[in-house]
Amino acid sequence: MTVQMKAARALIPLLALVLTLATPAPAEAAHGWHSAFLSQDPWPTLATGAVASYTIRFRNAGTQTWQRGVAGRQVNLAVSGDSEFFAQQGYAVGWYAPTRPATTTEATVAPGATATFTFSIRGPAHGTSYRIYVHPVLEGVEHLEDPGAFLTVAGDFGFHSRWVSESAFPTVDPGQVTPPMTITFRNTGTRSWRRGVFGEQANLGINGDDRTLGAYGVSWPTPDRPAIQNEAVVAPGQNATFTFSMRGPPTPGTYQLHLRPVIDGVTWMEDEGVFMYITVRGAVTRVPTLTATVIQGGLRIPWDVAFAPDGRMFVTERVGNLLVYASTAPNAAQLSNTAVAPNIRAIGEGGAMSIELDPGFASNGLLYVCATVTDGGQALNQVLRYRMSGNTPVLESHVIRFGMRAASNHNGCRIRFGPDGKLWVTMGDAGNTALAQDPNSLNGKVLRVNSDGSIPADNPVMTGASGRSAVYTMGNRNPQGLTFEPGTGRPFEVEHGDSTHDEINILVAGANYGYAICRGPCSDPRFTSPAWSSGNGVIAPSGGDFARGSQWGAWDGSLFTGQLAQTDLRRFSIAGNVATQREILYDGTYGRIRTVRQGLDGSLYLTTSNGTGDRVIRLTPN
Repeated sequence: MTVQMKAARALIPLLALVLTLATPAPAEAAHGWHSAFLSQDPWPTLATGAVASYTIRFRNAGTQTWQRGVAGRQVNLAVSGDSEFFAQQGYAVGWYAPTRPATTTEATVAPGATATFTFSIRGPAHGTSYRIYVHPVLEGVEHLEDPGAFLTVAGDFGFHSRWVSESAFPTVDPGQVTPPMTITFRNTGTRSWRRGVFGEQANLGINGDDRTLGAYGVSWPTPDRPAIQNEAVVAPGQNATFTFSMRGPPTPGTYQLHLRPVIDGVTWMEDEGVFMYITVRGAVTRVPTLTATVIQGGLRIPWDVAFAPDGRMFVTERVGNLLVYASTAPNAAQLSNTAVAPNIRAIGEGGAMSIELDPGFASNGLLYVCATVTDGGQALNQVLRYRMSGNTPVLESHVIRFGMRAASNHNGCRIRFGPDGKLWVTMGDAGNTALAQDPNSLNGKVLRVNSDGSIPADNPVMTGASGRSAVYTMGNRNPQGLTFEPGTGRPFEVEHGDSTHDEINILVAGANYGYAICRGPCSDPRFTSPAWSSGNGVIAPSGGDFARGSQWGAWDGSLFTGQLAQTDLRRFSIAGNVATQREILYDGTYGRIRTVRQGLDGSLYLTTSNGTGDRVIRLTPN
């Protein structure tokens, strides 16, 4: 080794020391720079190539002021991982840089203030979507917190429909062919429907491609497509008609076809709960007799009940308890009694209310409770998710935490999973009648979310709303009943009126049921009339469910509701969009009836709501 090499080698530690002293540590430079996610616009659905503006908001959670245009102090919105994919695909429109959608709209953002980042995006190819993960970055210094903020941009095929009308429901004999039945839909999209052109022809499809009744179709194109559009071309804004017939099945009864338009090979169009009912004469007339058995007693306002596949029974007490029983046998052992939440607000009609088990409960052990709590000093209704640990439910997360106001009454709070796999939630107006007509409020509504609380992409955008949300219907006062019709899957909601017009409503996406502007049947075209109303009196119907199974004889498919004010159980028959009250059962026998729910054994289970000595009762048809 030469003398010069030895000298250079000796300088290396010294140079390293000098550089270390001269270069500030990144942690020191970034001190005081922090962010927290606040909110963002609803996720957009865009036609191919369409451009839209989008805004996301963060709070300056640090101690340093963000200053636009000042090096070392300007905070930009960054694509996670500094990905240039969106710029390369042409989705980035006018971005600050290929990996930076925007900088702050505000010139300065002081600690605690809100920063808005607004940028433009381009719609993807038809039928595709993309997701952008973003977070703030202090350029040249540090990426700020990544709270998992993102937006999903969905593509729009341009094919949309809206139900207009349909012909009367036919009644035929077994084997008899129905008269031609016609359903009319309006083309509400941006593309024409063209008969005979694959990918553009509108067909009348049976929802879910159900072929159960396909064998009775008369000249149907396929067993799950009763008809194609009659018109050669249906331009946007025009109406299309679909005409078909079918042969009456050999077994008497009422058969339902759940129908919606579809562009085969491209997309199903909107499902507005359109049904055609075909009645075959000679239906079963046997009326069942009911045996009532008290299976649990001494309870404190048991609000709801649910049943596990392994036989366990779950009961909520409004005072704040979640009870687990070994089975539905009379006096079955109580396996656990757990407080729903430490901040339960069991005041008036609030507290631990509805309970629902996850459709995958047998494997994931998840269950959900809608309850009134005090959170951050506010009275709120929340949907809470639990996971079973043995026989004990353990609180895991919030499905819906904020936005559902609570009061001493009008909380609604019935939760059920629908056949679509979504979690449906009824929410009362919390005693504030204006909320039911506020499209941006969650109160006075029926809500629909994914099991993790995220918003389904096919939820409607309510008229006047700022964007897509959990809201599925509005104009609902105090809905305490929710169930789904067997065979059709139509959602039925039961709600309290004020001094008139308790209602049973068949829910349609985006519909407004009128409260408090319109009560009961309404001629105002803005509002949807109920399937049934109590008229000028009230009976305070609460929970409701359908009785399903041959053991119910002539009552198979009937809707049963429990009444609080009139302390009885009532049966309703359903024909099309009309519910008709039939028998009044157990009038005054058990007091106020809060919940009606069919168990796994086919029996109906009732809970009472008297305040003391309340019970769970099983009704078995014979």
